[in-house]
Amino acid sequence: MWITETAIPPIIVCSIVAVILFVQWYLRRQTKYLAGAVVMVVLMFGFYILELNIITTRERVEADLYGLANAFQNKEKDTTLNYISPRADRLRQMVQIALNLITIDGELRITDVQTELRSENSVATTHFRANGAATFGSYSGRHPTRWELTWQKMGGEWKVTKARRLNPITGEELRPMALQ
Repeated sequence: MWITETAIPPIIVCSIVAVILFVQWYLRRQTKYLAGAVVMVVLMFGFYILELNIITTRERVEADLYGLANAFQNKEKDTTLNYISPRADRLRQMVQIALNLITIDGELRITDVQTELRSENSVATTHFRANGAATFGSYSGRHPTRWELTWQKMGGEWKVTKARRLNPITGEELRPMALQ
């Protein structure tokens, strides 16, 4: 587990310390200050590399969200349903119907992703927007959507247990297949 969600705070601290040490070296010409500044620069790169290699719980859930969207866009039924909890029968049925009725034309863009963790990081809620061109029955065109998915950790994997479609502007809950 990493101390922050991003490496930016420790990098900023190291860069400030490096600048202070460099100024001290410039004023006093003592090698220890220059060596300290170099160590801080190396630490900055170390924190960056460390951040790339550590995947937080929030990042894992968001990666699964993008995986789910990609599988849905490509109409990969088994992969899409693998992201849905086996206990969420109604949701699984709605997803299967949506896979049969909706075709994503082009790229599905997921934006404005916000993930909240609770219950000791065993339940997550992702709030996001999905935008793209789609065909639904006789309706075809671009249609912005806003969603809230509830995820639960099951057997080491994150599974969607609940999905709410929201009005893109007001945030009120909509029927899942409504065209508004």
